[in-house]
Amino acid sequence: MEDFKAMAKMVIETTAKAHSLMAYCDYIAHIISGKLKTHDSESLLSVVTSPKYDVTPDGKFASTKKTIMVQDRYGKQYRITVEEA
Repeated sequence: MEDFKAMAKMVIETTAKAHSLMAYCDYIAHIISGKLKTHDSESLLSVVTSPKYDVTPDGKFASTKKTIMVQDRYGKQYRITVEEA
């Protein structure tokens, strides 16, 4: 029974620590991308991509960085990056 209590305590502490380290890069990037798409009342933007994740070649997350690519109607490209400071 003591082993179970120790294990349960460890799981709770680990979960609490993970939640305190939560970053909102996904959420912020999603909001930026969506607002650019819906609030371009002048139709100045021809392309706004969904946020792209920073992944390693084998598909694992390399960082919390998210990148949104934007292109204006004249073809000029912009990169918006959201990442933890």
